[in-house]
Amino acid sequence: MRYLRPLLEGKHILVQLLALLILIFVGMTVFSTLGQLVAYAIFHTMDMHTASNPAAYIRITQFFSSIGTFLCPALLFSYLQDGRWLNYNAANRRPHHLFVNTVLVLSIALLPLVAILEQWNEGMHLPEWMSGVEQWMARMEESMSKVMELLVQDHSYATLCLNILVMALIPAICEEFLFRGTLQSLLTKQWNKPHLAIWVTAVVFSAIHLQFYGFLPRMLLGAYLGYLFYWSRSLWLPVLAHFLHNALSILVSYTFMGRGIDIDEMRFTDIHGSTTLVFSCAVVAAMGIVFMWRTQKELK
Repeated sequence: MRYLRPLLEGKHILVQLLALLILIFVGMTVFSTLGQLVAYAIFHTMDMHTASNPAAYIRITQFFSSIGTFLCPALLFSYLQDGRWLNYNAANRRPHHLFVNTVLVLSIALLPLVAILEQWNEGMHLPEWMSGVEQWMARMEESMSKVMELLVQDHSYATLCLNILVMALIPAICEEFLFRGTLQSLLTKQWNKPHLAIWVTAVVFSAIHLQFYGFLPRMLLGAYLGYLFYWSRSLWLPVLAHFLHNALSILVSYTFMGRGIDIDEMRFTDIHGSTTLVFSCAVVAAMGIVFMWRTQKELK
């Protein structure tokens, strides 16, 4: 494949974006089909609702879909840029230990802030003339919620580990390779405006999840991951932060559901001491972000 090396190097941004979209479409089609075939070979059905284990069916198809839609296109795009799989996306560099330690703390501090933003975002409504769009968004959210209920209805430790693997680790690696490692890198190199590239990538990252009532907190989380990538110059720092956020969210849901608490009906502000908790976490988060900003300037 060495003859493919100069295919995208130095090309116009529209050409590179088109090539990336083609790679995503092909990867999504091939691997989604492969995932369906594997699921069919195991469950002898193409419909998850008629499978003997719908949750396992979803995990299998989601695993293949994530690999094909995000990871493979990102790796191929990197190779078509300079003939190396892990250079363009900065996956061949390790983050500084100060960044890693700070992210470990921030991942805990950001959870209540994301929860309060999600609650606020859910209360937003579109204008009356966009009621049709809002109803479509509500149906999408309901469909996603049903899928999530299938994945978390079993409270065993084995299921918890599987969910952390399929819903936390795999998405963190695959999505960060595409969004921060590929799209943000491409926009930064082409525009030479890293902050604009970070926020545009964050908007795309949030929109692609098709969960509109969580659009704002996911966009801000995407911007946070983008700045981690920009400051550390290593893809593995946002991968770590992404994984920790997903894994901790799964653990919180697992804990509440194990105690019979319906998290869909629970509002964060109903928790005793939530205001103090949010304020404290906001202070810790601000301190951590400022610390990383100053650290990256010193390391430069």
